Amino acid sequence: MGAGDTMGRQMSDNRGVLIGSVASFDTAHREAAVRLSGPDAPEQGDGLVFLSPGQEMGLKVNRPQIRDGLLRLKTPERVRPGAKVFLTSSSALDRKAKEIISTSRAEIPLDLFITWQDGRPEVEAVLPKGRHLRISAGFKMEKARNQPIARQQIESQMRRTGGTPFVVRKLEMDEPGDVFAPLGALNQLRRDILVKAEQALLEDRRPAEPEIAEAKKRLEAISLASTSPGAAPKRQGLSLAVYADSLEAVRGAVHGGCRRVYFEPAIGRAEAESPKRRAEKIKESIEKAKAICSEAEGAELIWKWPKITREDFMDAARLLLASLCADGIMVESPAGAEAALTHCPDVHLYGAAGLNVFNHMTVQALSPPFRLLTLSPELSESQLAAIIESSQSAAPKLELMVQGNLEVMVTEDCIPCLSKGKASSGSFWGLQDLRRVFPLRLDDDGRTHIYNSAETCLLDHLPRIMEMGLDSVAVDVRGRTERYALEMTDIYRNAIELTVEGHESLPEELQRLKERIRPLALGGITYGHFIKGLKDEIT
Repeated sequence: MGAGDTMGRQMSDNRGVLIGSVASFDTAHREAAVRLSGPDAPEQGDGLVFLSPGQEMGLKVNRPQIRDGLLRLKTPERVRPGAKVFLTSSSALDRKAKEIISTSRAEIPLDLFITWQDGRPEVEAVLPKGRHLRISAGFKMEKARNQPIARQQIESQMRRTGGTPFVVRKLEMDEPGDVFAPLGALNQLRRDILVKAEQALLEDRRPAEPEIAEAKKRLEAISLASTSPGAAPKRQGLSLAVYADSLEAVRGAVHGGCRRVYFEPAIGRAEAESPKRRAEKIKESIEKAKAICSEAEGAELIWKWPKITREDFMDAARLLLASLCADGIMVESPAGAEAALTHCPDVHLYGAAGLNVFNHMTVQALSPPFRLLTLSPELSESQLAAIIESSQSAAPKLELMVQGNLEVMVTEDCIPCLSKGKASSGSFWGLQDLRRVFPLRLDDDGRTHIYNSAETCLLDHLPRIMEMGLDSVAVDVRGRTERYALEMTDIYRNAIELTVEGHESLPEELQRLKERIRPLALGGITYGHFIKGLKDEIT
């Protein structure tokens, strides 16, 4: 296996474990000196990858040496000082894995003692922990007419436990004498022994009846608490929210009639930017977005945090929370919620799809502190209805994404950085797979977000969505233009108004609005999982 086969886009693998960084490179000897960040050093045959801006080089470790506290490695090409070094495969772990795989599964020892009572085999089986069983055969040995059955033949049949967890460890048997029995009868005796041994083990492990009764009571209490719907809150009709990442998109959404904007400002942060400078740029964007929302009476601006909130983002966010001018914060993880509440206890919290709200138990667990939760876009119509029906009256408001290219993956790999030109968060990038193009967007931390090749569009299902009792629907215009935000918001605002009015011509009117969406949609439109759900949905 060559260096190019260790890891890379042509042969992708896990990103590995960071083990250190390059301290220096000896050009004459083509040797990299690596300062390890922990006590463990790679060994012969391990796979490594060196990563630095513009370079990704993999190799297989050959004759590693430790000198002057640094790991010395021969490399096929020059690597820059400061390059991060990741362990992508470990020879020691490979050996351990192979050992585990090759080791037979745990076996349950079984000792057998066979005697003969009037020609009938009587077996005493001894299980672990000294449990004794007695099994009497359903047949008698017959006097042999020609060749008697050999002792070794009986023992061989009794030891055949294939396909079961048992293994006959010890077998003692009285001399059978000049007798004969069909092999089928001996096989049946063996099966009877194994069945009774299995039943005995299960009985030994079964909890006592009082424990079972107590467990049933606890289960019933949980079931009653989680499935008894409270009085359903009075619905005021569907509200409309819009996800935006630029001031232009915010303006388009507000002018289109949206009264709640989730703003995740794309500030184009430089790699070496300080938390203070990042905070200043975020604050400036939020203040401008808030001013745009103020142009429309009652429009809320919610500061949406990134799906992945590493320490560098949190360092900037902490500087802003005390003087937050937004009307709330939207997060995608419980950790993000905890961080926001720690520094701003009175903040209004909103939950995005990253919280993976799949059932009513999750809704209850997150209420409080959340005022609104976004239900998973992977849920089907029937699953959504069940969650809403089973949620308590005190549950937060529930929302569903009904328009936009849904995010399918986030990678630390900066795919646009492969371009010879400068990668920009404002440029359009796509990943082509046959005839489909999956949109890519680069965030402020250099991560690549991969989106579905077609836009989810549930406009013609708004009547059913409102009938379920959902509080709100959302449209995602991140990465799109002000015109797209304006038109898409206007379309859904009109669709909601028509749905509330409920005229007989509603299906035709919604279809006309849907036709306005088709030329705007990126990659066409799809119902997503709303109709059929996931393939492994249990019905």
